[in-house]
Amino acid sequence: MHKKRVMKVIKQGNKRNIMLKASVVAASLAVLSAVPVSAAGVSFATPVQKIFTNWQVTCNNLNDCDVRNIDENLRITLTRQAGATGVTSLTIVPFSQEAHPTLWLDEDPAEGLSLTPSLNDDDAIVATENVPAIQHFLQQAKEAQTLSVGDNPQQGSSLRGLNAALLLVDERQGRIGTQGALLQRGSKTASDVPARLSQPGLPPALTNVPAVSNPQTLVDAVIKAQHALLMRETCDVNEQDKEMNQVHPLDDRHALIMINCGMGAYQSSSLVFITPRDNPSAARQLVLPLPLPDESGHPQQVDWFTNADYDPQTGDLFHLAKGRGFADCGERAQWRYDGKQFQLVTYHSQTGCHGGWPGEWPSLWETPGYDEDNQR
Repeated sequence: MHKKRVMKVIKQGNKRNIMLKASVVAASLAVLSAVPVSAAGVSFATPVQKIFTNWQVTCNNLNDCDVRNIDENLRITLTRQAGATGVTSLTIVPFSQEAHPTLWLDEDPAEGLSLTPSLNDDDAIVATENVPAIQHFLQQAKEAQTLSVGDNPQQGSSLRGLNAALLLVDERQGRIGTQGALLQRGSKTASDVPARLSQPGLPPALTNVPAVSNPQTLVDAVIKAQHALLMRETCDVNEQDKEMNQVHPLDDRHALIMINCGMGAYQSSSLVFITPRDNPSAARQLVLPLPLPDESGHPQQVDWFTNADYDPQTGDLFHLAKGRGFADCGERAQWRYDGKQFQLVTYHSQTGCHGGWPGEWPSLWETPGYDEDNQR
């Protein structure tokens, strides 16, 4: 499964070190709004990621939401697409092998969920997309304190914060008082649920872009022209790092230059430049915005790219950063060049390192019609 996305740069030694803090995200989202923002007939919601005690909730630009617990021993994930017919799924992954798992809420067996264990990778996985079964389970969990899987119901994962997270999802998706709500159900029908937000599809990839005829000369010229910026950014360009520099054709007149600034244990950091092919002294640093604000509510941007890659056949730029080697936390992003600028295609972020599948980070930005899992 392809997992390419961005975070902020992780540099080594005296380089800037980006730490992934759930508290930072929570603080920046004191005011939550599901009101769509519109521009030129395009509507999208402001992405949100928030921590409620032991639960994290994330909703992206289309109002698709992800709710997951904070526990390295048991992963509970509830995802729900926006709209009346959006897919809903509940997955429970206890990180221990159980031939016949029992699901407990406090010290009482949970009812209504069909547990189908799988012993792949020594993990027992139970999952369902049955909305009535999920609603029944959540109704039971509403007053419970813990959820556990196995023979000892007294060793459970905390449910504190789950109700608040579910309420945010219902509010965000306009489901409060409807029959399909997760927490506050009512008599209103599915026709009362707002439609999933829409956005334009991907721009077409540029075709027949000529290759760069003098890549090494172009890189050397950009490094020379950008010497002051590289020094200011503590980008140490040495002979070993030079071997990892990249040059890609961007369009007929421009090239994309990736200057490697160092290698860590499992990822690299680069500064990226767009340069005229015939005038590298006019190169400019590529800085791209992120859809999630910082702790002060200010827009974030990527100016250092981690594990950067570019596909000239599609115009897609990838940026991936792990919070730690296991990759249970981090961020990743993908942009597409439309001939004038880079447009955000996908963005995922998991701020806290709480266990879970490597790279399974919730979505904060999605482009309708783009099948991420079948790309690259």
